[in-house]
Amino acid sequence: MNLNDLTVNINLSQRTALVICLGVAALACLTFGYAAWQWRSDWILVHQASTEMPVLYNSNQISDLVSAIPDEHLFGTSKNKLGNMPITNLQLRVTGIVKVDTEQLGAYSKAYISIAGQPSKIYQVGDVLPYGVKVYDITSDAVILENDGHLEKLPLPREQLKFKPKPTGENP
Repeated sequence: MNLNDLTVNINLSQRTALVICLGVAALACLTFGYAAWQWRSDWILVHQASTEMPVLYNSNQISDLVSAIPDEHLFGTSKNKLGNMPITNLQLRVTGIVKVDTEQLGAYSKAYISIAGQPSKIYQVGDVLPYGVKVYDITSDAVILENDGHLEKLPLPREQLKFKPKPTGENP
């Protein structure tokens, strides 16, 4: 191995290292410069004077607003209560409901509906039944149908429990 070859290799390594260092330094300057500019523009945006005028009410308007508070509803009002909704007279029967309502899946409920005594089929919100009726909502005890622009309820039939009387002659 020749001493001149070693010198050339060292010089090339030093040049490569110098180019890399200068590139990293330039990239760091650009990054920090952008961050400082972004911070300055955010600071100006937050600390600039607001141009909007505050809403001022006179005493009559304030008393009207305060007196209207008891009539307001905290969570709004329902468009149609289930109790006031008519029960549908279509030849439909709910045979089962699977109610699923989770944060991950959202409302993913399904209803088993029998049409004119046929075996049940599975429907979910948005499906259209053969009568042109749309499944509007599925609750835990009924299916809400949209029939010609009107909401109707198709309740899940519940059988009344019948208990046998306690035998009198036996010990528990």
